[in-house]
Amino acid sequence: MLNISQQSVSRKLKELEDDKLIVRIISKEGEIIRLTEEGEKVLNSCLTTLKDAILSVHSLQIRGNIVSGLGEGRIFISMDYYKTQINKLLGFEPYPGTLNIVIYDKRSLENRLLLDSSSSLLIPEYKYKDRVLGAVKLYPASINNLKPAAVVIPLRTVHPKSVLEVISPYYLREKLNIKDGDEVVVEVYI
Repeated sequence: MLNISQQSVSRKLKELEDDKLIVRIISKEGEIIRLTEEGEKVLNSCLTTLKDAILSVHSLQIRGNIVSGLGEGRIFISMDYYKTQINKLLGFEPYPGTLNIVIYDKRSLENRLLLDSSSSLLIPEYKYKDRVLGAVKLYPASINNLKPAAVVIPLRTVHPKSVLEVISPYYLREKLNIKDGDEVVVEVYI
């Protein structure tokens, strides 16, 4: 499972034993490996460090430039199903349309990719007449410190990962006095 050789495993176990982090008991049935008290302390310290690192990330910052979209966001956000779900999950009725942002720096793109593995609010897929309205992930956010807002990530989209869509109860271009090419900062709360 670890994709390493038996020799490498044996060498690592020997190192842990030499460092007094484990005790190995060899019998004719096989080998029993137990953590020592010091080994437990080291393991608990590692777990605490990991937990702190994971829980300390409360928000991610994504920078990008405003671009015009194709107008598809307006069509979907105007649908009663999505409007109702957004209002239920986020507590606001969205302005009919999304603000598209092209991510231009590596750190922001890494943060955008982190969203894919972060917990989100979810609008489930919905069968409506002869079509299926796709599921959408929602992340509460602010844009240039303006709240409320949210990042929307449709599970079926034509946008590459470098394009972020933001919704709000406001017409964001007017409210923030922004236009195509302007830089914005989106703070996504995870």
